[in-house]
Amino acid sequence: MDTIIGKVRSLSRRRFLRVFGQGGLGALALTVGGGSLLPRQGGAMQRKGARAVREIHLEAREVTWELAPGKRIKAMAYNGQIPGPELRLKEGERVRIVLKNALPEPTTIHWHGVNVPNPMDGVPGITQKPVQPGETFVYEFEARPAGTRWYHTHFQEHRQMDLGLTAPLIIEPAAGEPFGFDREYTLVLDDWATGTGRSVPRTQEGTAGASGGMGGMMGGGMGRTMEGMMGGGQHPAYDTMTVNGKAYPATQPLKVRRGERVRLRLINASAEHTHVARLGGHTLHVTHTDGNPLVQPVEVDAIPLAPSERCDAFFRAKTPGVWPLTCTQPGHTGAGEQVLVVYEGHERDRPAPIQEGAAALHLWQNALGRGRPMLPPPSGRERFFDLTLSGGMMGSDAWTINGKQYPHTDPLRLQRGDRVRVRFSNHSMEAHPMHLHGQSFKILAVNDRRLPAPVVKDSVEVEAHMGSVEIEFTAHNPGDWFFHCHIPMHMEGGMITLAKIA
Repeated sequence: MDTIIGKVRSLSRRRFLRVFGQGGLGALALTVGGGSLLPRQGGAMQRKGARAVREIHLEAREVTWELAPGKRIKAMAYNGQIPGPELRLKEGERVRIVLKNALPEPTTIHWHGVNVPNPMDGVPGITQKPVQPGETFVYEFEARPAGTRWYHTHFQEHRQMDLGLTAPLIIEPAAGEPFGFDREYTLVLDDWATGTGRSVPRTQEGTAGASGGMGGMMGGGMGRTMEGMMGGGQHPAYDTMTVNGKAYPATQPLKVRRGERVRLRLINASAEHTHVARLGGHTLHVTHTDGNPLVQPVEVDAIPLAPSERCDAFFRAKTPGVWPLTCTQPGHTGAGEQVLVVYEGHERDRPAPIQEGAAALHLWQNALGRGRPMLPPPSGRERFFDLTLSGGMMGSDAWTINGKQYPHTDPLRLQRGDRVRVRFSNHSMEAHPMHLHGQSFKILAVNDRRLPAPVVKDSVEVEAHMGSVEIEFTAHNPGDWFFHCHIPMHMEGGMITLAKIA
């Protein structure tokens, strides 16, 4: 961190980095048939006027955590577990979450993908003051929209997330699930720098690199040559990959019964790595993007997930045995990213062999899905912003939007009800998963190809080497909202702007 700060010249930027520090990784939670295998945080129901409010208590504190037998680390956790407790809420339910900071340093919580009021968003210096050691802070909001969400620290993110301050947040739809299932599991995928093993190869090409491509318009040999010359910045040596806070063989098996439809809620809580989830012997049917339902499921062989992305999918349990659910990215399975799917009555079977590589697989991508119209209708002006993403040249850890580093980037100044279109052009050698706080958006185009039925998300990856994405959202939630790359080193390097909705 001292190295990063030493390279920054402006006083305002030094202040910003003191607040945001280092960050980026996470944790676990597992559910079966709607019930959590981890202690569920129930909390008392209180009355606010005539309306019930559910109260939940979270404590952030230091712990010793065992990732795998013999691999124990000093970590940070919510309520003593990594990941933190899975919170299950009902759509529209009002919740009061009391955070007690038992850490020796400040922290906050960001409710990723949830349309919270701006003061509840958890961004230090923008929406709240950091919660100091020994203090408490009360977050209160209505649980919207429904879907697979998550929560994580937004203070010194690259360090505190890397140490475990992440957890799932599931908002169950008031109108019922659009797709039926018999059993479900939540799987949080993560990367850890423990210093105990060989580092896993980087996945800076993002989801475009999942099948060996380089992405954008400058893929192939030219892209690889330029990345070798110009890509860079200091990156932690991630050597352990986990599913729900554990590395194989310590991962907990997923038990299924023949004939069931099994739902998987996949969350990428990694600081840096893209994951490509594949289940041996089965295909996956994608139903939700970042928690938002598609019109109909899409069948694929494997699902790439950039940092901060979520994807819901189901598989039909029709191939009895013991099957590995793994990541196809090089080195991930060997670093622990594996969990076994075990059919009832086959507990003693030998696991099927892992199928390596993804080059011949049919991979999920946003253009395959048909999204549902979920955004509020616009009532104001139509606004357009053209944002160029760049940085990381010649080993630099500076990352820019339109040539500027936050806090000097130009904000998106909006009025409530505006119809907002943003076009991202990536002039850097690394992919950028861009996340908007406080509201979701639909993806209109990827690499200048229009999506006929845009999917709805809150994070979208912009491919390296001249990749582009165009999105649209309705500015319905007033306040100053972070709009940033969810790779913490890129965020801390300056790839942030604000969507200021008056």
